[in-house]
Amino acid sequence: MAQTFYPITPVEVTPTTAGSWQAVDVSGSVPSGATGVILHCVNTSLTYALAFGLRKNGSTDNRHSDLSASAHQWAVIGVDANRVFEAYIGSTTDIDIYLVGYTMSGVTFFTNAYDKSLSATGAWTDITCNTEAPSAIGLIFEGYATNGYNVGFRKNGSSDNRTQVNYRRLWAMIGCDASQVCEGYISNTAYDFFLVGYITDGATFNTNATDVSLSSTGSWLDLAALPANANMGFIEVNDATSGGYYYGLRKNGSSENIYERVVYNYWGIVECDTSYIIEGKIQNTAVDFFVVGYSTAEAAGGTPGLPVGAMAKMMGVGV
Repeated sequence: MAQTFYPITPVEVTPTTAGSWQAVDVSGSVPSGATGVILHCVNTSLTYALAFGLRKNGSTDNRHSDLSASAHQWAVIGVDANRVFEAYIGSTTDIDIYLVGYTMSGVTFFTNAYDKSLSATGAWTDITCNTEAPSAIGLIFEGYATNGYNVGFRKNGSSDNRTQVNYRRLWAMIGCDASQVCEGYISNTAYDFFLVGYITDGATFNTNATDVSLSSTGSWLDLAALPANANMGFIEVNDATSGGYYYGLRKNGSSENIYERVVYNYWGIVECDTSYIIEGKIQNTAVDFFVVGYSTAEAAGGTPGLPVGAMAKMMGVGV
C-alpha cells in the first residue's frame, strides 16, 4: 500500500480578503505532485455563522453557505498543478484555515464536483460512484445546505446508524464497496451531496466505525490507538443530543488547543503520533468519536520532500 496522505505541522493559510473566492497558494508548504490539501477550518466568532467555501483552483463551483459560530471541522479539497486551491470566507477576523496536510497520487480530486444528491429522505440510500470514481476504496463528499437537516454517510453494508443534524457545511470521507457504492441519509432534499474526489490507495476504511469516544470531559485525553502504521485518523464527530458542545482533536503531544463546537456532525482528519495515538477533548459525553478509517505511512523510505519555507505562513492572493 502506497502512502497518499501526508500530515504536516499546521500552517495558517487564511485569505486576506473576505466575500469572494480567493486563490490560496500552498506551494511553499506542499511538494510538487500534490493532488489536494487537508485543512482544519475554524469559526472563532461567538455570535455569527459566517460564509465559508472551498474549491479546486479553476472550478466554477459556487457553494459557500455558513460555517456555524464557534465551530470547527476538517476538509479536503483539490489543488491544481501549481498547488493552488480557492477559499471563500465571510470574515478575515473570525474564519481561520490551517493547512494540516496534503495528498499525493492515489487521491484524486475533480475540478468541478459531481452532484450526488439524494431524492429519497428518511432512509439509508445507495450512492453509486463507479463511473466517477473507478477503483475507489473511499469517497470524498461535500455536504451543503442553507439550513440544518439530519444527514449521514456509511460504507455500503454497514450497520452504523448515525444521522445527526448538520448545519450547512460538511466534508466527509467514507469507505465504499468494490462497486464504489456507499450509503447516504438525508431528512430533507434541501441537503445536497457533492462528490469532490476519491481514494484508491493509502487508506483503510472500516465497514462499521470503531467507537473511540471519551468518558471524561474538560481535558485532553488519549483516544484508543489507531492500527499499526497509521499516520492519520478519519474520525466522525457526532453530538447525538444537538447540544452544540465543544470538542477538540489533535496529535498526541501537540500543544494545539483548538476547542470549538460540533454542530452537530463533522469529520476530523487528524495526525497521530508514532504510537498511533490521537488526543481528544470534549465538553460533554454526548460528543462521540468514531474512526471510520485511517491513512497509512510508507513501511520504509521517506515522504516526498517539502520545498524551502514549508513552515512559513502562506496567504491567499485575490482572483
